[in-house]
Amino acid sequence: MKLYKNVLLVLITVAFISCNPADNENSQREIIDFEPVQEFILDADTGNELDDLYAIVRAVVDEEVTVTALTSAHFNNPQLVTDSLWHIYPTENINTVQISQDINENLLETLGRTEIPHPIGADRMVGYAWGYYEGAQVPESPAIDFIIERAREHSPSEKLNVVTVGAVTNVAAALLQDSSIAENIRLFALSMRYNEEFNAWDKNSFNARNDINGLDLILNNEDLEFYVIPGNVSRTLTFQRQETLEKLSRWDHPTVEILERRWDEVSAGDSWIMWDLALVEAMIHPEWATFEKVAAPPENGGREIIMISDIDEDQMREEFWRLMQQHFGEE
Repeated sequence: MKLYKNVLLVLITVAFISCNPADNENSQREIIDFEPVQEFILDADTGNELDDLYAIVRAVVDEEVTVTALTSAHFNNPQLVTDSLWHIYPTENINTVQISQDINENLLETLGRTEIPHPIGADRMVGYAWGYYEGAQVPESPAIDFIIERAREHSPSEKLNVVTVGAVTNVAAALLQDSSIAENIRLFALSMRYNEEFNAWDKNSFNARNDINGLDLILNNEDLEFYVIPGNVSRTLTFQRQETLEKLSRWDHPTVEILERRWDEVSAGDSWIMWDLALVEAMIHPEWATFEKVAAPPENGGREIIMISDIDEDQMREEFWRLMQQHFGEE
């Protein structure tokens, strides 16, 4: 009887180890070296919150970075159907991508950089609320056409860098219209969360939910090189309202005024997480971040993607203010 119990205990232990997600072969992680990215398309749902604007300005004013285009993304979500107001916007007949587009154009105009291409993106998700299937709707837009055109000019050895800080709709739709461009694109996204205890992805996040179909299409595409900064990593980069507004008050400039006003327009409170800024900084300054190979969610085949698993938020914060000082100068 004692021998039986010992054998049973061993079997249970082996079964537990083999079924433990944290020890799963598909959950193995490898830290990689990553070279700085200094030329990219920035795709942003600028109209939604606060941090998009800061990320855009940071990228555009950096003389060592080339923003090859600033495309707009929608931020459609279920609350727009039920709420009468989203931040400062009445939700009746709301066109979220147009809001993002208008702010993008305003920022580029005040920065004197309207020569940067800024096509408008898709106004809705890929497919339908209940899912995507072959033959379902694929949105069209100038931004999608632009991504396809630029991707065709690149190659697997010289890839087009695209950074999405909102829903991945524009890239997903571009891939659906021309699947051959997947191997020519390197996509960076702010999306999902990552559970370190179980080595598991969680798609219960704002950007993921705004186009879960598009995200699944991206994750399923093994020809696409895909980098993700999860929300639980980027959330460590925060700006405090009082300190931020005090620093911005040094400069009398229309762009700075937009950044100042935005804090109250979206009721940001005493502090705000600079989600999008964290991704942009990590790409440009990978020495302030950790890049790891990880498995994609199992429902997406578990193929290999790259996760930004840690950031140096202090360095990123200092770099933002250094660039602002460099560009706008002291009054």
